[in-house]
Amino acid sequence: MSGTDRQWRDAQDAFARADFDAAIAAADRVIAADAAHAQAHALRANAALKLERWADAVADLDWLLARQPGHAAIRRNLSVCWMRLGNRHKDNGALADADAAYRRALGANPDNADAHFNLGMLLLETRRAAAALEHLQRAVAGEPANLAFALKLAEAHIANDANDAAVSLLERLAAQTSSREQMQQCARLLLRAASPQVAKALAKRLLKAHPGLGAWGREFCRQLRKDSDLAGSRELLALLREHAGDDAERLRIDIASALGLPNLYPDQATLAATRDDYAARLRALVEAYPVDRVACLALPAEALGWDNFLLAYQGGNDRALQSRYGAWSSAALQALLPQFAHARARGARARPRLAMVSSRFHECTVGAYFASWVEHLGRSGWELALVHVGDHRDGLSLRLARAAQHEIALPEAVADAARTLQELDADIILYPELGMDYRTLALAALRLAPIQACAWGHPDTTGLPSIDAFFSCAEMEPADASTHYSETLLALPGLGTRYLSPALPEPATRAAIGLPDRGTLYFVPQSLFKLHPDNDRVYASIARRDPAAKFILFDSPDTGARSVFDARIARAFATAGIEAAGRFVFLLPRPRADYLRVNMACDVMVDTLHFSGGNTSLDALHAGLPIVTCPGRFMRGRQSMAMLRHLDVADLIAHTPDQLAERAVAVANEPPRRAALAQRVRAGLPDLVQSDAPLHALDAHLRALLARR
Repeated sequence: MSGTDRQWRDAQDAFARADFDAAIAAADRVIAADAAHAQAHALRANAALKLERWADAVADLDWLLARQPGHAAIRRNLSVCWMRLGNRHKDNGALADADAAYRRALGANPDNADAHFNLGMLLLETRRAAAALEHLQRAVAGEPANLAFALKLAEAHIANDANDAAVSLLERLAAQTSSREQMQQCARLLLRAASPQVAKALAKRLLKAHPGLGAWGREFCRQLRKDSDLAGSRELLALLREHAGDDAERLRIDIASALGLPNLYPDQATLAATRDDYAARLRALVEAYPVDRVACLALPAEALGWDNFLLAYQGGNDRALQSRYGAWSSAALQALLPQFAHARARGARARPRLAMVSSRFHECTVGAYFASWVEHLGRSGWELALVHVGDHRDGLSLRLARAAQHEIALPEAVADAARTLQELDADIILYPELGMDYRTLALAALRLAPIQACAWGHPDTTGLPSIDAFFSCAEMEPADASTHYSETLLALPGLGTRYLSPALPEPATRAAIGLPDRGTLYFVPQSLFKLHPDNDRVYASIARRDPAAKFILFDSPDTGARSVFDARIARAFATAGIEAAGRFVFLLPRPRADYLRVNMACDVMVDTLHFSGGNTSLDALHAGLPIVTCPGRFMRGRQSMAMLRHLDVADLIAHTPDQLAERAVAVANEPPRRAALAQRVRAGLPDLVQSDAPLHALDAHLRALLARR
């Protein structure tokens, strides 16, 4: 056997045992000796595909295709590689490269429906709607049963002002959608494609004709609330209740009708009235469904699913409301699942077992804040279990899994998830956030470990009697902080964590990232639902002081909420005697790198009243963008303040909304001052975001909780 034959056998054997790196190395040696060895090129391409080394695979596939131009399998694989490279370019913000890669994918295989879909999405996101429509139609033609493709096609119809075509398509899809995400998207697009009244009339007709569409109907009502149409949501919920097939469906509807809140309020008076109405409806719900009645109904635990997420953005002390709801939901869930009402006795073990439970162990705000908790506790003498709610995974998820001793994915059903979590036999369960996911909140309402705690991933008290402690940041809390929580408050120093800092991209010109070339740019990066009506006068005051002011925000996919915001801003500016037209620039969502470039290109970040920036503030500080803030009454409105104090730039902290506007204008219009502030921030950032002190304090608090058990 020749040397080349032996190397070829080595390559085959390595591939057979799934050692793809070794297979590539052996194939390299074969090709070095015989450049025309087609089988070695094919094996090397397949090994690269297994390793997701798309560019490497492309080189060999191109070589093979040049010799066999009609080979369908080679063309399909080459198309997949270019599509994957396009996805990678898009994730990195290299949109032109992504566009080119998707087109190379279609050049190799014009029937690649996924490539048509991905290119169509990219074209839609970059406002090339006509071209997007063509590719999305090709994608749907290739995979007519793919509902995700069809929903994106409906979105393209809307972008091309073909609303009738979108409505016709969405009406058909409403009866087919099954996943919650698809139901949400279908409802949202229907409200974009038609006027609210037409969309609601169509929804009524669908719900009457198809009684089995109750889940879609609830999602449509949820979308109405996101569009700030609370009255419309309650009207349709009443119709749904008439056709509800069982007690569980009726309870779901009654909870949504009682506790549903709009994303935005037209004014402070409406917000206050809505809060009072919420309190009354909550009281009525608890009275209508006492725990013994819930127990007799023998409902699935999912019927009680709710999260109260939007309550935190009203700017009030939520302890009383959350405690009333938390006591009821916890007692009701424990009545339905009595096997989870009391913690099991724990035996002695060499190391205490800690379970960290979340649906957000991935690249997001929660991931950036609490990744260091996982990694520190995993090497600090705890037997750590990383417990996932849901199936979202990415590179950070894999990194965190390596830091834990166990990784567990919970089943979807609440009862099954609770059983799995209880059988983990943890001494402590720690939830980085509670209030952003109804599934996680339902688990927290049960007693699945002797000690249960949460952190400020959603910075509001849970009200749950089953949660013993709330971890917060000492420097962000006011003097009366303990009166804001139903849980025992445990404070951590500094930022409360070692933050996962972003990698900064190269800056870009304003024009390249969709910003105005001229004017003073005031960045307001928060989602619209976080913009309390009190913020409006701040923006009007800035615009009155600075005629060149332009406000950079991110648009909402919910057209009704955007309409409410636009009308509210117009009134605030008119009251100040100025025009709002042309002052506000709404950007589309974008990859993290591009988002950071927006920070770099703006002049100042204007923090929001009542609910300050957290992750957004840290992004701004890393990007060298000064923040002006006015701290609120509660921790959730004081995060930026604590960061700025720690960084020794307290002159950016205002004491009133008027002073906030004044300081924003002063900073935005003084480039030397901005440069000096950026230099001071850069000097102090390592101490703020890289300190291990919060992690040691967290460990000490957890061990103290364990000792008191």
